[in-house]
Order: sequence, then C-alpha cells, then structure tokens
Amino acid sequence: MTRQQKLVPVGVLFVIALALVWSLIPFNFANVVDCEAPLFGADPKNEAPGTSFIKPREDCLSKGKSRLLVSAVAALMASAAGATMLGLKPISSSCNSGDHDDCREWWLAAAMGDAGRGLGCQCQCHDVDW
Repeated sequence: MTRQQKLVPVGVLFVIALALVWSLIPFNFANVVDCEAPLFGADPKNEAPGTSFIKPREDCLSKGKSRLLVSAVAALMASAAGATMLGLKPISSSCNSGDHDDCREWWLAAAMGDAGRGLGCQCQCHDVDW
C-alpha cells in the first residue's frame, strides 16, 4: 500500500468522527433555550419566557435538523473526496497489476512522447515504511 492509501482513509475517518461529535453536542437556541444533542432529538431542556416569540419545541428541532444536515454533508464530502483522491491516483497498469519489473511506462510519460522519457516509472505501490 502507498502512503496515500494509508493516510487518506485516516483523514476521512477523522472528518466523519468530527461530524459525529458535532451532532452529539447539545446547543443553545437564541441564548434562551437549551436544547439536547441533535442526534438525540434536539428536545428543549427549558421553556422560553412568556414574552418571547421563541417556540422551544419547533426551534430546537429546526436547528437540530440543520446541525444534522451539516454533519451529514461534511461526512459525505469527506468520503467522496477520499474516494476521488484514491481513485484518480495515476499509476501505470503494470504497476497496478503488481508487475514492477515491466513498469517502464507511466500513462503520462507515454502521452508526452519523448518529453516524458525522464518520468519513467512512477510506481509507488511498493511497501512504505512508516
């Protein structure tokens, strides 16, 4: 495995863990109503003053849904970016198949013709020592 193949999943899992933690943190609505964590239903812990236009049940739920959506989108974007980074890594077909001795041409080197002769094999699928 390459260093990139080891580090990208760790980064993706870190972002997903942050998104999960974000959805587990209780929040405060308008500095008046304390609300439970969005992942646990965002129920209000206290009532708003009688002179307020705040409806604790509806407002906590709405802000909780918003926080859950932010968490879900962050996790989805991290997963998509990680998959894209690993999927679009340009390695030669011989390197990808494990035939390192025949790894003479890299797809970009072949496309560049004589100008890409110095690129040689960009094969990075050898074992990486940490």
